[in-house]
Amino acid sequence: MRTFNKRSAFFSSLLVCLVTACGSPGHRGGAQESGPGTSSEVTPTPAIPGTSQPGQGGTQTPAAEVPATPTPDEDTGPPAPAQQPGGSTTTESPVTTPTYKRVWVVSTTGNDTASGSETAPLRTISRAITLAGPGELIRVRSGTYTERLLISGSVRSGTADAPITLQGEGNPRIILGSVTGALMVVEKPYWLISGFNFDIQNRKALGVAFTSNLQGTKLSNSEIHHGQYGAGVSFHYSANGATLENNHIHHIFISGKDAHGVIIQPTSRNITLRGNIIHDNSGDSIQCYSEDGTSSDAPADGILIEGNDLYGNIEQSLDIKTCYNVTVRRNKMHLARRHPTLGGNGTMVVHMSAKNVLIEDNDFYDAGLAIGVGGNRVGPYPSGIVIRRNRIRDMITLGGMTGGGLQLAVSTGTKVYNNTFTRLQGLALTVGMGDGGPTENLVVKNNIIDAAYVMKMGSQAPGLKMGSNLYRPGAIFNGSPLSQWKAKGFDTNSFESSTLLDSTTLAPASAAVDRGENVGLPFCGAAPDIGAVESGC
Repeated sequence: MRTFNKRSAFFSSLLVCLVTACGSPGHRGGAQESGPGTSSEVTPTPAIPGTSQPGQGGTQTPAAEVPATPTPDEDTGPPAPAQQPGGSTTTESPVTTPTYKRVWVVSTTGNDTASGSETAPLRTISRAITLAGPGELIRVRSGTYTERLLISGSVRSGTADAPITLQGEGNPRIILGSVTGALMVVEKPYWLISGFNFDIQNRKALGVAFTSNLQGTKLSNSEIHHGQYGAGVSFHYSANGATLENNHIHHIFISGKDAHGVIIQPTSRNITLRGNIIHDNSGDSIQCYSEDGTSSDAPADGILIEGNDLYGNIEQSLDIKTCYNVTVRRNKMHLARRHPTLGGNGTMVVHMSAKNVLIEDNDFYDAGLAIGVGGNRVGPYPSGIVIRRNRIRDMITLGGMTGGGLQLAVSTGTKVYNNTFTRLQGLALTVGMGDGGPTENLVVKNNIIDAAYVMKMGSQAPGLKMGSNLYRPGAIFNGSPLSQWKAKGFDTNSFESSTLLDSTTLAPASAAVDRGENVGLPFCGAAPDIGAVESGC
């Protein structure tokens, strides 16, 4: 199985975290552009192996280095099913109009010696950041601001009852100018940041770096784009408790190298990525990163990736390496294509020594493969992987892609429950081919698999259990029809039907209703339905 784990040396440099690019303990964030009342100190950006310093300025990535922007297909997928019984998504709190202890105003026509009022605004966002306290609002008027935003050092924290709000009006544009480093470094809890355009201008820099205690801190409704560093947004140095919500992150791109929309690095904890659109990067939309056995740092832990639209990258929509307790829920992952030199074709991979990864209620489509588990590995096998109630559809073989559903390589105890597979040009399941080790104790139950070729099984699938699945007539299992497959001891209570599902909504046909096995998921009828969608709720 083709999985991606290339150029770890490059990410070792990102994990170390260059002082000027992302801040570091004891010297947070480097310099900022001079402005009224500020001083300028520039620290050169260290070279990254295999890269060269890009030219200054310019907002367009050279055409030779960025492929044409893939246009998402008009197919937005089947209508989202009603909330599944027992499922959980985040509900919005009632909207209330906040009140603030004080409002600071920033304008490109202001002055940093002014009072910061509506009629006497400040000139730089940086000045307002140093002045604001709990319960206060910073309003940033539209325009271009050439400065780095450092919410670090002596900047005050908000509180749970009185966060500090940094609000852009008219999508203010933040650029670096002549200095180096991340456009914004956030190291304080209870900051609510919203409404900005972080234009990296093809510079070798992060857009936003999150570190330290970030409980209650959120970046929302902003754009981070056109960078030539390892990621657009990075969580590292024990980043804990931050939320990235409803942002647009795109064109983080280094020709021939990994550059991700978002990277979650070791020691990060309790990070939420929700409702973002992330696309057209030279690596993954989101990568939960590990040092592939060369670091003693604790893996990232407690990650929620929910409701995002992830597509059009050189690598995957989502790559989970050695990360623990990850929930991947209600995302769209699509428009994956095989690169002419780098290969690939899938939307999601879980490998290395990932542990306790729940993948539920996602829509995978328009790619060569939905999910790969295993392959590259350092240390223990991936374990505790649960793939349930996902819609896996419209997989293609364009350009040598596999057109398949799941490739399950080295792992232990993976559970594949209540998924719907349909319109696959390749194999629904590839299991036990020995990539990195055996596929141990795999359980496959309650799935609608509307595919001509259900299973290719190698010699390394000890403990495989299959049952209560629904197939189309004549489906092939490792070269045999269902009857012969059953004679080998698999799928003894599974069956075939000429009508499996509604082709538009993917809701189960009558043959699948109340015909599943109780695998511990809530259901609404006399018994669980087979497939991703539980009817009658």
